[in-house]
Amino acid sequence: MNNKHKNLTMAFALVLALGLPAATLTACGGSSSDTSSSSSSSAAAPSSSSSSSTSTSSSSSSSTSASTTSSSSSSAGTTRSYSIDASSITEAYAGVSEAGEAVYWISNSDSSQVGIFFLDANNAANVSFMGPATMTQQNGENLITVTDQVTGNTLTFGIASNGDGTVTIDMGNELGKAVLAQADVSDTIATIQAIQTYTDSLA
Repeated sequence: MNNKHKNLTMAFALVLALGLPAATLTACGGSSSDTSSSSSSSAAAPSSSSSSSTSTSSSSSSSTSASTTSSSSSSAGTTRSYSIDASSITEAYAGVSEAGEAVYWISNSDSSQVGIFFLDANNAANVSFMGPATMTQQNGENLITVTDQVTGNTLTFGIASNGDGTVTIDMGNELGKAVLAQADVSDTIATIQAIQTYTDSLA
């Protein structure tokens, strides 16, 4: 098996093996680093509300009662949390980064509730950013910034449409690029549930 697809395959296999029901998903917010992109200036990002070939009609039974939750406890003993209503998710993408991590993206129609998740299956660890996403342009490049609503950390990456239903995201020198393909919404939510339940979340 191609090593580049190992983490993605392992995550989907985990979901199939566990047969996970719809339930609340947990995460520990985002990583502590801001990441800016360095992708080419010819980037053309698809609209988050654009139509998709992904089937969402079958997702209602497995995702409508689920929510994606990020929480964090402070030294003062207070807990902050943020939830994404899984039934509002209209698009999902999945792929593998140059670093070998599986990458998952979910979003509602206006990008007010999004999540980007990175899985290091070899170390049973994940990092996530959950919150609103904004799109800006810099030097002709489309940039998306996701602000994690628990930690306040941000992840900024360039995005370019490849013209074949896939997009390339560029997360800079440290994290590299990843090609993401449209994925089934309910399958992606179930995969994220497995990742957050059975791997360690890294802050």
